[in-house]
Amino acid sequence: MKTQKINTNILAALIATTLFSSSTFAMAKKPVSGGGGTTTPPTTTPSNPTTPTTPPPAREPAAVTDSITPEGFNVFSEVSYPVGSVVDTNYKNYRELIPTRNAQQAHATDMCDTNLDQNDRFSDRIAYAVELKMQPAKAQLGYVASYFGLNSDVNTYLPNSLISHPLCNVTSSTLNTTLNGKNVPGASTIKKINEFADRMNSYRREALSGNREGYVKASKLWSKFMMCLSYMESLTTADNSKSQSVAAKYAPSGYRRPAGVNFYEDPYQPAESRLNIGLFQFTPDAGGNIQACIREWNALYPKCGISQKASQSELIRILGSSLQTFNSFCAASKVTGSFAVQVNTTKSANTHPYNVNSNGKLKAPAERCVSPHMAVGRSYNHFGPFQNTSGYTTETIINCALTGEY
Repeated sequence: MKTQKINTNILAALIATTLFSSSTFAMAKKPVSGGGGTTTPPTTTPSNPTTPTTPPPAREPAAVTDSITPEGFNVFSEVSYPVGSVVDTNYKNYRELIPTRNAQQAHATDMCDTNLDQNDRFSDRIAYAVELKMQPAKAQLGYVASYFGLNSDVNTYLPNSLISHPLCNVTSSTLNTTLNGKNVPGASTIKKINEFADRMNSYRREALSGNREGYVKASKLWSKFMMCLSYMESLTTADNSKSQSVAAKYAPSGYRRPAGVNFYEDPYQPAESRLNIGLFQFTPDAGGNIQACIREWNALYPKCGISQKASQSELIRILGSSLQTFNSFCAASKVTGSFAVQVNTTKSANTHPYNVNSNGKLKAPAERCVSPHMAVGRSYNHFGPFQNTSGYTTETIINCALTGEY
């Protein structure tokens, strides 16, 4: 009986619903008369579909602290020549990267690594330096640890490389923080910075998944970035009369400035850092900003080391060598050194804002991103173009890195 009663109630409800719906449908079909005698279409209630939510951006893979160089990778044939040719085309009035340099004017440091034998172009030395810094290592920054919120014991650092951590995206707000409110680039430049970061992060994801081509593309893009930087730092004025004059002023006995090696005297710097030499314009002062490079070089080449107290004369020969091996190595080392600060610091001021959680605590070193665009006092940054010091240099280097292949 209970079941029959329920069925009867359901049937009655269906009949009532049908009658109501039919009546409503019939009424809706009748035109509604307005004051002017015109026919007005029926009013319909718009539906309210659920607004689709934008998925959060994909989380970049955490830091990798092992080498991921693919088997059989040849940095000279796969990276140096093709990338150097592209950048030389961008600077077609100079074309300094691809010509073979005079090994007769080489320094002993140019001969430390047999992998470099017969690879005597500037593009070779830059691409090989990038490859060395694609390998995770602990930055030798213990002697400046107190300036950057680091532990003085470098053994506590998480190893890092050019590909170990993803690049941070940037905004006007984050750049205002990381550049200390100075020379913040405009929206178009910020868009290009993020395009570079997104491209590099895409290659990094591919490389970490075991895709050989992803690693090669990452190596090409970093090498291109550094080759573009070499033009901005020195190659467009390397052989002018001013460079020759400065070289003659400072040259130690028996030294002659090789072709393509720029000597520049910065009048705005104190005497100890006024002279800048080579592809990436380093000062021949062992106690200055090349100290970390010397330490990392000595760790890599213990039988071919450079004294941590080397004289200015010796460093002029090293930084001003015809093949520019140490100069290129130090440039790549400066980038990974800046990244090492951002990864290992215990202070939020010395890393990118995206590495600080909402509660004010820093993310774990393996979970951080890194950025070249940090003020010198925040992250051991050496290069002015990364900091947009002239108001246009960041856009120039990013444009170069994004132009053409790779």
